[in-house]
Amino acid sequence: MPVILKPDVCIIGAGGLGASLAVKARERGLATVLVDRETAEPGDPLLGHLQRAALSASAAHAQAIRTGARLGLDNAVPKLNYKTITEHAQAIAASGAPQLSLERLEALGVQRVVGHPAFAERNSLRIGETLLKPAHIILATGSTPAIPDLPGLSEIAYFTPDTILGNVRKLTHLLVVGGDETAIELAQIYRRLGSDVTLVPQGPLLKGFDPEAVAILRRQLREEGLAVLERASVKAFLPRSQGIGVSLDDADGRVSSLDISHVLLASGRIPDLAWIDSEKTKLKRQADAPDRLHLTPWGGTSYWRISAVGGAAGETNYHLALRKGERLLDRFAGRGGAAQLHAPLLRVIATQPPLAQIGAVEMFKAPKPGSRILRANLGENEAARASGVREGSAKILVEKSGKVLGGVMVGQGAADVMASVALAMGKGITAAELARLPIAATSELAMLVDLGNQFASQLPANSWSKRQNSLRRLLP
Repeated sequence: MPVILKPDVCIIGAGGLGASLAVKARERGLATVLVDRETAEPGDPLLGHLQRAALSASAAHAQAIRTGARLGLDNAVPKLNYKTITEHAQAIAASGAPQLSLERLEALGVQRVVGHPAFAERNSLRIGETLLKPAHIILATGSTPAIPDLPGLSEIAYFTPDTILGNVRKLTHLLVVGGDETAIELAQIYRRLGSDVTLVPQGPLLKGFDPEAVAILRRQLREEGLAVLERASVKAFLPRSQGIGVSLDDADGRVSSLDISHVLLASGRIPDLAWIDSEKTKLKRQADAPDRLHLTPWGGTSYWRISAVGGAAGETNYHLALRKGERLLDRFAGRGGAAQLHAPLLRVIATQPPLAQIGAVEMFKAPKPGSRILRANLGENEAARASGVREGSAKILVEKSGKVLGGVMVGQGAADVMASVALAMGKGITAAELARLPIAATSELAMLVDLGNQFASQLPANSWSKRQNSLRRLLP
């Protein structure tokens, strides 16, 4: 006789993201079932995020050794042990496992069902002898790397963002194909770890981010020796006895070649959705990408009971996926309305310097009448100057009333500064009120005070104050 479960929420996919959301669901008092599909979820964003963060920290230390002269030290060539660096990154990723262990999930009241799920009906799932009839279903089933159809690719060995994290050797000359945040983060990491790196975005670099901020980041990456070929595209790979040849076309139709040792394909990911029965769920797919679901900005599908997060929604940033998932859970628990669900989220590119943005890029391109863009230069910030940082900038978009609509920053402290902007937006703190924040001058956050002062200085003087001052000048 089948076991019937009717939880408030069923999360399919027991990777780092799915397990984290199961914990968050229980914290909100929701009866939760976590479906463990018995194998690791492809491209688990939590593990990938932790490994890249650890590799980036090692790469940052190596870069600091090379550039010590800017702080009065001698420049030096770092001695790199690639095996130790990789093992350290893997250990850091593994260290997060106890927080999401089976024992902790069970102690929190998360019910785990193991097996391969199949939709029995649109709103029910069958896993072996268990029938699930949840109020809501969240797909957290990961994604696999997209492999472009390029001549010669099948004849060479290549890395993906998943497999390169296990590399323990120095890469002489790495070609990175792709222009998203994962591609640019890994390109910088391996450049700082001593490899020659060429990045070919195959389209716009960091699409969806402010072009002005991207241009600043691009310039600083090039100063580190990272070759960014935005006008070129990879057309074919040419296997050789030693190394790999690459045929490139530029925007003017000219053909050139490049000699490399290794290839990293970072051209996006494909959601793991093949197991879903389209006939039973009737979930709409994207017209131009049938391997992807048609989703709302917050992850809703064409059926109101089913949502998608993380890789299943085409999102590779773990923290962004977790925030979207938390908003869904808040809605299921009756804690948040439509305004919270649709509020903009902070996006961060974990390069050095980092790039952080909140709000749609279109807002910065064409502000509405009456709105204004306020700017601050990182080179004028005390904390940045003390660290030897000279480049970077922040800007916020503000309505005439002072309401903050969005912001973007590239430079040291960008994530913290823009997180504070996000908080100001959520709490209704105006641009003028930013000038009164009790922030130490020796912090990158002091840029918010600078931006607030700029707005306050443009406000018209109070009419009564103007009359008082005029009268005072008339008195003897």
